[in-house]
Amino acid sequence: MFIQYLLSFLILLIIYRVVIKWRQGILTSRDLFFWIGFWFVVGIIILLPDTTSFMADLVGVGRGADLVVYLSIVLIFYIIFQMTIKIEKIERNITKVVRTVAMKDETENNGQQMTDEKK
Repeated sequence: MFIQYLLSFLILLIIYRVVIKWRQGILTSRDLFFWIGFWFVVGIIILLPDTTSFMADLVGVGRGADLVVYLSIVLIFYIIFQMTIKIEKIERNITKVVRTVAMKDETENNGQQMTDEKK
C-alpha cells in the first residue's frame, strides 16, 4: 500500500513539472494534454491495479501486466517515430540555413574580390 502512495505522489510531481514546462513555453498544449492524460492513466493503474486485468480480459490478453508491457512497447515505438520525424525536420531546416548562409557568404566574397581587382 505504501508503494501506491509513493508512486501517486511521484506522479503528482511529474504532472506539476509538466505544467511548469508548458507555462515556460517548452511544451505545446498538445504535449501538455498528452502527458497529463498519460500520467493520469498511470495513476489509475497504480491506485486500481485490477483495472489492467479487467482490460486484459476485454482484449484477450492473459494478464494485466502483459497488457501494460504490450501497450508500453507500442507507446515507446510511437514516441521514437515522432522524435525521428522531428529530428529529420530539424536536419532539413539546418541544411536550408547552412545553404542560405553559404550562398550569402559566397556573394559577399565575390563582391569583395571584384573590389580588390579594381584597385
